[in-house]
Amino acid sequence: MSDEGYKIERFVFPDGRSVEMMVFDKVPALRGPAPAPCCAAPPPRKDLEAHRCPVCDGALVYPLDWDRSGPSSWTLELRCPECETRREVTLDRASVEQFNRVLYSGAQAIARAADQLTRRNFEDEVDKIVVALERDLILPMDF
Repeated sequence: MSDEGYKIERFVFPDGRSVEMMVFDKVPALRGPAPAPCCAAPPPRKDLEAHRCPVCDGALVYPLDWDRSGPSSWTLELRCPECETRREVTLDRASVEQFNRVLYSGAQAIARAADQLTRRNFEDEVDKIVVALERDLILPMDF
């Protein structure tokens, strides 16, 4: 951490793009004795699949909010859209990056499905226009 209370970190996205981000230390520098261990943030979990719901085992869990909870950990508020379970987890950086890859992959799948649906709808509309033209059902006053 620099004297200004931030450091620069490089984040690499699954598509290869990378970005440097300023990460701010929200906890002011402590003066005096360190806090008791009971006041410390829970240790980051490595064994958790963040995209899985512990209640219904759904795989569509997504983050509502996130915050840096330590030098190498993040606290995320997660929501399962299938059973409406909300939970808060603390993950280490590797787990957050894995979760990001899962979210990115899901977003890409949704984009592909939307593109296919759009193309299929467009093809259906074109077929209807062709039939209407063949049957001479389109008149100048339709425009």
